[in-house]
Amino acid sequence: MRFPSRGHFSILLSLLFVALLSSCQSNGKDESLSVSREDIKEYDKPEYSLKSRHIRQNIQQLLDADQAQMYADNFTRAYYREERPFVWITRRGIDHRADTLLQWLKDADGQGMKPSNFHVREIAENLQTLRNLDFAKKDVNRVMATLEYRLTQAYLRYTAGQRYGFTNPHQFMNRLLVEEVRGDKKIYRQLYDKDTPTASDSFYHVALTRLHEGKVGDFLREVQPSDSLYKQLQHEYQRTCGIDSGRARLARINMERARWRSPQPHGKYVWVNLAGFELTAVDQRRDTSFTMKVCGGNQTHKTPLLSSAIRLVEMNPYWIIPTTIVRKEIVPRHTGDMDYFSRNRYRVLDKESGEEISPELLTDNELASGKYTIRQDNGAGNSLGRMIFRFPNNFSVFLHDTNNHGAFNREIRAVSHGCVRLERPLDLAVFLLDKPDSIIIDKMRMAIDKSPLTQWGKRYLAENPNHQRLGSYTYKPTIPVFLDYYTLYPNLKGELQEHPDVYHYDEEIEKLLEIGD
Repeated sequence: MRFPSRGHFSILLSLLFVALLSSCQSNGKDESLSVSREDIKEYDKPEYSLKSRHIRQNIQQLLDADQAQMYADNFTRAYYREERPFVWITRRGIDHRADTLLQWLKDADGQGMKPSNFHVREIAENLQTLRNLDFAKKDVNRVMATLEYRLTQAYLRYTAGQRYGFTNPHQFMNRLLVEEVRGDKKIYRQLYDKDTPTASDSFYHVALTRLHEGKVGDFLREVQPSDSLYKQLQHEYQRTCGIDSGRARLARINMERARWRSPQPHGKYVWVNLAGFELTAVDQRRDTSFTMKVCGGNQTHKTPLLSSAIRLVEMNPYWIIPTTIVRKEIVPRHTGDMDYFSRNRYRVLDKESGEEISPELLTDNELASGKYTIRQDNGAGNSLGRMIFRFPNNFSVFLHDTNNHGAFNREIRAVSHGCVRLERPLDLAVFLLDKPDSIIIDKMRMAIDKSPLTQWGKRYLAENPNHQRLGSYTYKPTIPVFLDYYTLYPNLKGELQEHPDVYHYDEEIEKLLEIGD
């Protein structure tokens, strides 16, 4: 596939072959391949002369002028800066692989992408120029360079986009919210930590290998999303496009989220849609499920998107106040304020010795130093409520009860410091049991001062009024949990339901989807 090493060659070796082959295929007569000396002489002119050096110079000019930044563009640029072998130009010119790709790209609008993202018009016009040998006003080397570069760019954009998404959530979502500024450096709050695959160099190498093998159509089919969510959103987009622009926009943006192909929940799991402030617990084995309202992080403390597994539920947890909250909210206004600490049942503990320290003895700097823990007493009135579901993550974010149930009456429930507050934590704790266990359920209830339901529980409580409360319950196996964000998603009936874009993530995705124009 390497371009000929000599300085130039007659375009008849490439362009005329393609033109005649096209003629042969259209009329089915072999004699159309007969080429006379006069035919060759007609096109043996400087304007039909291809030069590898000139093609590469034109590609370099395209590189220098191209400011677009879609997912695959960095690889495309690196490939041509290294002057690696041409991908589309062969001794036969630009062959049928380009036509196959072009047909797929023309249908990009059905995938929620504009054909202009893939230079469809420019590619089609240059192919037409090439096959008509119409170089009176165009330089042949410029046309070939443009086709070479744009075809590769479009091919890698499309295949990587359909396989992994046209946007990279690890990149753009983790640079949306500035947590603090240290000198000239901005420290961003991480908002995305899901196990979402991204396109690597190995993917692009495979894509080019399949191209060289002539298996363009096969590879384009392989990268298409096939899961039911994507298909449902795509159908909604195609149904509403041109009829309901708002609905079509939501479908298009959430199709992109579906392309990220995060791990799909199955079996028994907990799924939180932060856009809808709703938790759905599902047990596919028993064919049961239920939903509840939740509260999520506010605009300053957005709840991150993540996937993990619930290990245990803890009853009557203490709240260890995060250092960032201590420094930003407590220190500036409440240092030494004994009434504030007493009213909120906060205790200051020396991290090294565990000794309790009176807040009035500490200065701003000492309280903010990180040497002390501020802990809220457990039980009734604790900000975490009476139950918390713990799972490994990098944010100290959990699902928990709350002492402020009034917030569940709001439509927009972005009120927390990042954790997810539950409307019905006890119902979730019971639902997640591997099998119904009335004794465990009663122990959970008694631990949070609710009456037992069984005769055993009632008798036990009567005989042991000062009983040792259940401190925690460990789930075996662990329960997958997903904190996600969809503004259009099927409800338990399978109907697509709209949700507000409370964190303005839709706007960011929409801007990135347009960047290739």
